[in-house]
Amino acid sequence: MEIRNQKKDAFLIPTGIHGLDVHLGGGVPPGSTILILAEPGAGSSTFAQQFSYGGLKNDDHVIYFTTDQPIEEIISEMDSFGMNTEELIDRLEFVDAYTPRFYNLLPRGLRAEMEAKDYLKRSVDILNLLKSTILEERQTKYRMVIDSMSYFLRSYEINEIVNMIEMMSSVSKINQSINLLTMKSGMHEILIENTMKHACDGVIEFRLNERGSEIERSMFIRKMRGMLIPNQILPYKVTNKGIEPETTKRVL
Repeated sequence: MEIRNQKKDAFLIPTGIHGLDVHLGGGVPPGSTILILAEPGAGSSTFAQQFSYGGLKNDDHVIYFTTDQPIEEIISEMDSFGMNTEELIDRLEFVDAYTPRFYNLLPRGLRAEMEAKDYLKRSVDILNLLKSTILEERQTKYRMVIDSMSYFLRSYEINEIVNMIEMMSSVSKINQSINLLTMKSGMHEILIENTMKHACDGVIEFRLNERGSEIERSMFIRKMRGMLIPNQILPYKVTNKGIEPETTKRVL
């Protein structure tokens, strides 16, 4: 369901993470490409899964491009958080960029058991696979997840990545779709991080802080083109339902 933002007189698309949508005033602008910059352990993959499930519940077609996890593991994690993918699986399209990365490292016996379609993936260029996925013509509204960009940033030149993001952004603005890119903070040079922040329409940063014997998690919206962004830092917890941001604003 699209939500009208009265201040902007424009429609916003819910992310599917309720507390974040409340914080944003309804969701994110159509056509946005959003970067999730998160420390390891902050829950970026969980967020990506919830974002995908939110799309399914919003009657979107969801393309989940995975470089870091096998598809079966993602589905298992989604199910463990109470996201019932079975009845919505016809609108959830996985693009497996994980298997080609590790094919040559698998034991010979395991490689022999792989299906023919997996065998053919072994020599695929992952960036070209992503570009072809972006440019594929679709007749229904959709959202795309890329988890994660850190693989591409380790394997390709930054200019190639920026060109891909610009192409993705152009397609999304025409189709009014939304894209979510995850990236691990602290793994790349500051120049690369800043280049990625500049290339995307929106940036949400996830942080971890140690306080005594506990870990405090928080996110803040660094930018979101096309809308005024909240100034507050948004605390969140990872529960058996996934990432749950606070919905009550703290009064100072």
